[in-house]
Amino acid sequence: MTLPEVREQIDRVDSQIKSLFQERMELADNVAKVKAQTGDDIFKPDREEAIISNLTKGVGDSIRKEYIALIKRIMEISRKYQYGRTLQLRDCFPVEYVQQEPEIASVAMVKPELYICSMVSRDKVITVDSFEQVGNLIAEKKVDAGIGILEDVSVQAADEIHSMLVKQKLYINRCDVVEDSGVRRKVVMFTPQLVVTPEHNRMKVMFVCKNKSGSLASILSMISDYGVNLTEIHSRPNQEAEWNYEFFVEFDGNLLKQEIKALIFQLMNETQYFQVLGSYYCEGDF
Repeated sequence: MTLPEVREQIDRVDSQIKSLFQERMELADNVAKVKAQTGDDIFKPDREEAIISNLTKGVGDSIRKEYIALIKRIMEISRKYQYGRTLQLRDCFPVEYVQQEPEIASVAMVKPELYICSMVSRDKVITVDSFEQVGNLIAEKKVDAGIGILEDVSVQAADEIHSMLVKQKLYINRCDVVEDSGVRRKVVMFTPQLVVTPEHNRMKVMFVCKNKSGSLASILSMISDYGVNLTEIHSRPNQEAEWNYEFFVEFDGNLLKQEIKALIFQLMNETQYFQVLGSYYCEGDF
């Protein structure tokens, strides 16, 4: 068989795959409608493993791994579609947010970072020794917000402020990139409420992957399927579990858009732990 003849056969098979894919997605839509009514889980790992085990019977070892990869991708795409449809069919988005910027009368900062404060007048700032104290002042409603250096762009992220955001359940609502001694620093303001406005173009989240092979690759592939661009990602060991990591991710997107809501909804359901850390406008590419 010549190469043109082989390509002709590939085109024929691809056309059949296209037709079967469209049929499968119609069936996925029916599944979404039923689950929207019953509240049943979209992601069922045990069922998916059983399906893979059944479908791979009789598949030769030389292409077995490739076939499993194909089945998994089809399932991932089907779930992506179902999450979006579920949000359309049922009011079940689990993240609360407001769309009005809060009034800021006072803020807290750690003392060594006061020099970089330009978001508010410094007479509104209470300085303390640690980000834990910053978070406590916000929790006790002694200040309205906190300000801190989240990261040195392209160099390193600040673990202490990330830990405070997670522990105290605080949300970034503003991010300025400041030139400081030849280094660009991301300076953020954070508050007790998640604020989302139409001008926001970035989100920050934290998640812990399920401790199994390919889990991070699956999450990153999922984000890619939504056409979302990652602007920053870093990890650190999860203090709650050995051999597992927390991933802090910033990406382009606005929570007011349905696709981003569907992505967040899927991440919440398919990671071991998930938390939104902020929505804000940030200028530039990093």
